[in-house]
Amino acid sequence: MTVEGRDVPTGSAPRHVPRGLRRRQTPAGVLVAAAAFAAAALAGLISVGVYLSRDKSATSPGPQTVTISASSAAIAPADGADAQFLSMLDSYGIKDNGKAAIRQRFMELGHHTCFLLLPPRPQSLELTVNNILSAQDQDTAAGNRWPMRFTRDDAEHLAQSAVTAYCPSAQK
Repeated sequence: MTVEGRDVPTGSAPRHVPRGLRRRQTPAGVLVAAAAFAAAALAGLISVGVYLSRDKSATSPGPQTVTISASSAAIAPADGADAQFLSMLDSYGIKDNGKAAIRQRFMELGHHTCFLLLPPRPQSLELTVNNILSAQDQDTAAGNRWPMRFTRDDAEHLAQSAVTAYCPSAQK
């Protein structure tokens, strides 16, 4: 219904207003959104995995307990170079009093002595003896009692015994 064909509305019909243009989704936008969603999902799965793999007993609220029992097994004598090393210590009057822990510590110090005396950076025997005395002080400070207090001569004898038994090619 128009007046004289001029396209002017005359009736009460509402005017048609065009809707806003609807944006079309581009494939790049969809890919970006999918990548963001995948990254968030992966982060969530990783955090769940880390939580489940954590040692729950390490954070236990209960007190820590340690059970120590005497072993019925006899202390096995050392063999080879260890036997030679311990025999030499015994001849110098350095005793382990039958305690396996002390014997083991003496052997550790003997091997460490060779490590310090051998290349690529060999230390002097004097520095090595100081290292042995320092190790004894650290053990004592940590509460690990030695059967006797080492003198400088004892530390030198330990170093000489280690060189003879474990590393005869080391400098003396």
